[in-house]
Amino acid sequence: MATKGDWSSHDNKKYIGKLDRIYVSTTESYEVEYYIDHYLETHGFTVNNHNRDVVAASLAKYPGRAPFKRVDLDAYLEPRIKKP
Repeated sequence: MATKGDWSSHDNKKYIGKLDRIYVSTTESYEVEYYIDHYLETHGFTVNNHNRDVVAASLAKYPGRAPFKRVDLDAYLEPRIKKP
């Protein structure tokens, strides 16, 4: 299993989109790649390139504005990302 946030085996190598950083608290933030892997792990999904692409595509449609908060993104993704 890859280290969380390590996308070196992913075709795109790096997330590209409107989100830059995800704020966990007033003093801590995640890179988007790390956040996607964290979301997958904490919600019981396998961390793989397909699942990363699904979450990244959903994040691209997120209607909110910066600063992007983890709790808001989690609430946005939860009804949209379902286990097969």
